[in-house]
Amino acid sequence: MLNTLDYIFIAIYFAIILVVGFWSGHKEEKEDYLIAGRKLKSFEATTTIFSSRIGAAILLTYTALVYVYGLGAYWYFIGSVFGLFVFYFFGKKVKKMGDDHKFYTLSDFFLFTKGPVAGYLSAIVVIIIMFGWVVLNFTAGAKLVEEYTPISYNWSVLLIGVIIIAYLIAGGFKAVVKTDIIQTLGIFLFFVLMVYLLVNADTKPKLVVSDLFAIPTGEIVNFFLAGFFIPMASPELWQRVYAIENQKHFKRSLILSSVFYFIIGFILLMIGLVIRVEIPNISADTALIVGFSSLLPVGLAGLSVIIIYSAVSSSADTYLFTASSSITQDFLEKSGVLKKEKLFVAMRIIMTSLMVLGVAMAIILRDIVDTTFFFVSLTMSLGFLIVIIWIHPKVNNYSVSLSILFCLIGVILPAIFTGISTSLVIYAIVFCITGFLIGFIVNFIMKKRSSIR
Repeated sequence: MLNTLDYIFIAIYFAIILVVGFWSGHKEEKEDYLIAGRKLKSFEATTTIFSSRIGAAILLTYTALVYVYGLGAYWYFIGSVFGLFVFYFFGKKVKKMGDDHKFYTLSDFFLFTKGPVAGYLSAIVVIIIMFGWVVLNFTAGAKLVEEYTPISYNWSVLLIGVIIIAYLIAGGFKAVVKTDIIQTLGIFLFFVLMVYLLVNADTKPKLVVSDLFAIPTGEIVNFFLAGFFIPMASPELWQRVYAIENQKHFKRSLILSSVFYFIIGFILLMIGLVIRVEIPNISADTALIVGFSSLLPVGLAGLSVIIIYSAVSSSADTYLFTASSSITQDFLEKSGVLKKEKLFVAMRIIMTSLMVLGVAMAIILRDIVDTTFFFVSLTMSLGFLIVIIWIHPKVNNYSVSLSILFCLIGVILPAIFTGISTSLVIYAIVFCITGFLIGFIVNFIMKKRSSIR
């Protein structure tokens, strides 16, 4: 449990985040609220890309995977590094298109290149993915607060949701970027804490290359593919690419954030291996939280809460804003239901609604690892399609639209009938390819009919 000084530190952190968030929203125009004026420099861009990627899915889920699979779980990070490397070359094209045509969301790319059906279908997938990550981060943050304080899980979820929505309503995307700077500092402190734990732990993790291949081949493929394709279809990453000022800052920020991401992943791997040996037979979901609680000195407990919460909230606010942006811009504004002058009000109402719904879902769904793989599979399948479009830009619209539809089916149906597991990654790709091939057949038939007429 925490002492009075710990609670004071936590209260100060929350106060700083709220002040920065409200200050960011002072005298904002549309471009500032939605995309930070498209003026992000290298430092801001690096911190916001990096911190948005270090959330519940990495801290808790990845540590849980290491706890279960050992060194073999590192294939996810190996895939991620390769994916970010490939995304750099694709991202240059996305950056230019975004600047030229004033894109705001990932779905703007599909709408512009493959038509309205693909645009709206991709927006549905984006909203599901982003809302899912909101729920996961709410769940992770609440488990953290519940572990260290007398506050119950339900009240912890509500507390996290209220704090995040307060500064998002005030400052929008600019608030996300500004608070990400503070939260990145927290993540680097987390890095220092992890190194401290490694140095002082009785168990010293041993890295044997052969252990990378000690897990089943199917799991290696699933982890690598999930890590590789996710950057391609991460809506929050695309949004940051649009917001960066120019190609020079884009290159710097992506390289720097990728390096930091890789380092944190390696240290997390070490921590997971230590916890696996030191504290056996605990729930994998909370391995990191319980590990820190048990292995760190009492005086560092409050600091660890702030740091882990920083990582969780830096992702939760991003996903909540991105999901709201997609609903508002990809559906309401483009369909003509919403006028531009009502955009700010609509965004705030939708963000608040999603926050309430996210809190409710986090209270119902408490399994972090299983839920993560559902949304990872959905993100990865969309990323697979984007790679195909990049390689073959002239692919027909039917193939793209049906591939997106089948991505949804390929994740939802197996999850219902066989349960959620790492195998969803393969199901998602198979269904994605199936929809793609059916689209080719439909396109061929439509061309035949047109030629007969």
